[in-house]
Amino acid sequence: MEIVARTSVGMVRTNNEDVVAYDTSAGVAVLADGMGGLDAGEVASRIATAALLRVLRETESRDESILIEAIRSANTEVHAAGTDDHQIGTTVVVWTLTSLGQCFVGHVGDSRAYRLRSGSLKRMTTDHSLVQQLIDDRVMSEAEALTAPNRNIITRAVGLEDRVEAEVRSWVYLPGDVFLLCSDGLTDMVSDLVVEEILNAHLSGDDTGLATAADRLIRKANDAGGFDNVSVILVRPA
Repeated sequence: MEIVARTSVGMVRTNNEDVVAYDTSAGVAVLADGMGGLDAGEVASRIATAALLRVLRETESRDESILIEAIRSANTEVHAAGTDDHQIGTTVVVWTLTSLGQCFVGHVGDSRAYRLRSGSLKRMTTDHSLVQQLIDDRVMSEAEALTAPNRNIITRAVGLEDRVEAEVRSWVYLPGDVFLLCSDGLTDMVSDLVVEEILNAHLSGDDTGLATAADRLIRKANDAGGFDNVSVILVRPA
């Protein structure tokens, strides 16, 4: 298994509220995009990633309930760190190995997971956001959502309430599959098609470096304006 993580403050902001973390031996990768203003977003994302890693490292067996419990534990700790006057929260997206040939992806918010297989990029998560609700209700098209002024309003986050509903799915992986976890700092700046092109350019043939691909994705988002923090994790299970 190979995991590479990269994060950048971007070209506009002065503080990075994204946090990336992973444990190759435990088969876990976590990305969080915090919110709350000042340094509160960074606090939320760091608490969440630490809690998720701790729970998943302590558990030898993996199933859907374990990942849901890990996200709930993260929610409890982030929520406790906030106050009535200043709530803090964070998105999370988690990839975890369950058994040979199988993995789980869990998420809350609009940080995403993708899978690259045989040159084709597939989105594995559905944003918990206002524009996604409008798309689902056929009020807005996918194309309109790309430039909607309210596209960054999320409807679910870790820590804002005392309980949170995580979305968890099981996936089969094949030799050569690569999984991408990313914050909206990437997806707001770089289209899925361009992400696919970049991954294919660096993860096929003789050039199989995850680090090169991750660096290129970060650079592409920053070259496009880098209006937000941008973070990526690439996972090659086998």
